[in-house]
Amino acid sequence: MAQRTIHYLIGEDLIGLGIRDVDRFRIGNVLPDAIEDLVFRNLTHYQVDTELDGKSVRYSDFERFRREFAPLVETDDLYLGYYMHLVEDACYRIFWHKVRLFDRNMTREKVAVLHNDYHLLNAYIVSRYHIRDELVMPARFSGEPINRIYPFLLEDFLAEMRGDFTEHPEGKTVYMTEALLEEYLSDAMDVCRDALRRILAGGEPLDPLSLTW
Repeated sequence: MAQRTIHYLIGEDLIGLGIRDVDRFRIGNVLPDAIEDLVFRNLTHYQVDTELDGKSVRYSDFERFRREFAPLVETDDLYLGYYMHLVEDACYRIFWHKVRLFDRNMTREKVAVLHNDYHLLNAYIVSRYHIRDELVMPARFSGEPINRIYPFLLEDFLAEMRGDFTEHPEGKTVYMTEALLEEYLSDAMDVCRDALRRILAGGEPLDPLSLTW
């Protein structure tokens, strides 16, 4: 999954396309990662294994999420932000396979190295794109319907994420370099903007099966 500041960065770009409640959109756009352990990732990211044209593929079923929380995705920007997070991660997984960043099945050891890359990249993202921490904890979040998916640990997650905007660890990235980050953003932004415009315009949503890996 993409690092928190990558989701935040893409979200900041998407806000300019017509987001109404910026605070709620920002929260939704990082929320699927507010989990206790990676074992819950498939649950919060609506990941599905299936067969397509005789091949085993995986995809993020963001359309199932949209249907489950209709009409909130179209009317509440927290839910729209969550939807966009799923699209962003689908683009990220496709990018991994495009550049052969990982084998199909990731080990915990590789995930740990990737997460260290994320920490190393945070200072670059903050400096290059001038983002700052503007995340606001929603009032009465525990009563949000979205917690039917998983009891999100949002308050703890946001407290931890605040460190992403100020850290400057030493070392070199192993998997995700600055150049690869820029390549991913170039690949993903058009897809993400298109997916958001479709929802905002009330048009035909993006097909999840168009983003398989």
